[in-house]
Amino acid sequence: MTALSIPLPGGTDLCAVPQDGRTPSLKFRISLLAGLLLLGALAGYLASSGSITKVFALAALLLPVAVWKRPHIAPAILLAAAVLVEQTPQVPSIPLTQRIPLFQGVGPGHIQGGDMLLLLTTFVYLIKSVQWGPRWWPRSHVTMAMYGVLGCAVLAIVIGHAHGGDLRISFMEARPYVYLAATYFLTAVLVTNRKAIQAMLWGFVGSVGFKSLQGIYLSVKSSHMNPKPDALIGHEASYFFVIFFMLVPALWVFRPPGRLRAVATGVLPFAIFACLVNDRRVAWEMLGGAALCFGVIVYQALPKHRRRLFGKVTIAIILGAAVYFPVMWNKTNSVAAQPVRAVKSQIQPSVRDGSSDLYRVQENANLELNIKQGGVLGKGFGVKIDYALPIDDISKGDALIAYVPHDDVLDVMMRMGILGGISMWFVIGAGIIAGSRLARSVDREAAVIGVVVASSMVGWAIMAAEDQGFYMYRLTFMTGCLLGLAEAVRRLQRARDRRPALR
Repeated sequence: MTALSIPLPGGTDLCAVPQDGRTPSLKFRISLLAGLLLLGALAGYLASSGSITKVFALAALLLPVAVWKRPHIAPAILLAAAVLVEQTPQVPSIPLTQRIPLFQGVGPGHIQGGDMLLLLTTFVYLIKSVQWGPRWWPRSHVTMAMYGVLGCAVLAIVIGHAHGGDLRISFMEARPYVYLAATYFLTAVLVTNRKAIQAMLWGFVGSVGFKSLQGIYLSVKSSHMNPKPDALIGHEASYFFVIFFMLVPALWVFRPPGRLRAVATGVLPFAIFACLVNDRRVAWEMLGGAALCFGVIVYQALPKHRRRLFGKVTIAIILGAAVYFPVMWNKTNSVAAQPVRAVKSQIQPSVRDGSSDLYRVQENANLELNIKQGGVLGKGFGVKIDYALPIDDISKGDALIAYVPHDDVLDVMMRMGILGGISMWFVIGAGIIAGSRLARSVDREAAVIGVVVASSMVGWAIMAAEDQGFYMYRLTFMTGCLLGLAEAVRRLQRARDRRPALR
């Protein structure tokens, strides 16, 4: 990577409102009034439901104002919300964020807070973009993959209904794929300048820092508990930490201007500790896969004279691991030894890990049987999994296990058939390719985003294979935002390259 950095157009908004003195039309004013009345009615409904929803109702009234005044912050809000707000209740209870009903029902028809947030963002975009001129729509391989996923999800609802599936469960299973596509498209069209890019990066660093402090607080609070909680801040939080662990070294490798690198580095120790005490094996599996992707892409993106330094750092890390793993091999009860436990569990699993691994083997065998039963088009959404082969019954602790298994890679094949499986892997593959191309950009900030996006796709795939990575709403929110960010940066770079040179 050379010292040259060609910035994106920082002060110029590619979708800026034309300064031609036009006043809003009557249609525009009516649409705005109707939208405000709708949001007011929804907020009133929430306020009548209980004390905590009054807070959410107030946010529902203030958020549209903020997004209306600064549309570029909307993607940052979507991304930060995914990191901060839990999808399911945790034990011990997570202060502040667990009570926000973003991924829980808040209204009639099982509407969730996330649905309302996406509808609000879409409404603001549709109204504001009337003043921006012709609307831009992303056109790329990632976009084609998103269309494929959405089409397969709709087809799975129809097939599931034809097979006698529960329609409510069908919509629940389809929701994460809708979230993935919606956050992708909204981020791609609303990130129109460097301010929006930096808002997303800063929002991610800040929300991970807050989540890390929550993890540390809960670690102290639960230190006397026996047995220890299964996870302190949610299984899916591991995904956000892994992405953050890729962001920090990317900032040091490409060194974009600004203070983000220093702040993110300051947050890093807290994030590492929070990830350790959260005690999820899959976190270190994701980190290994993402780090491998990171290393390959960065090595190819760097100029030859900097590859040597990167190689030396990599060798130093490997030598450090060669010392760390033998020292910690028999200390897997220590917080500092959690990465070792993830590796050791594959060779000498504990009773807990062995029981979990056995269940996954039994579950996967049943899923493979259901894939054969579903055929080319799959069994559809809303249909119970046929656990015909021997398996432990854990439905008392997890009622949704009858519909949502741990291995979402197999679940996609079972629900949406071969086409669904191809579409999901198309999303992941296209995301890796798009990120890899951005990583070779002469713009340092774009390069950071590219390598982080590509690495996150590998982590997401591992999470899906191990722990419901495709089903978790928070993860699809985050992944959609990252893919949309990469698409927006690609668009801005193409717009910059098309500009005529100054004479």
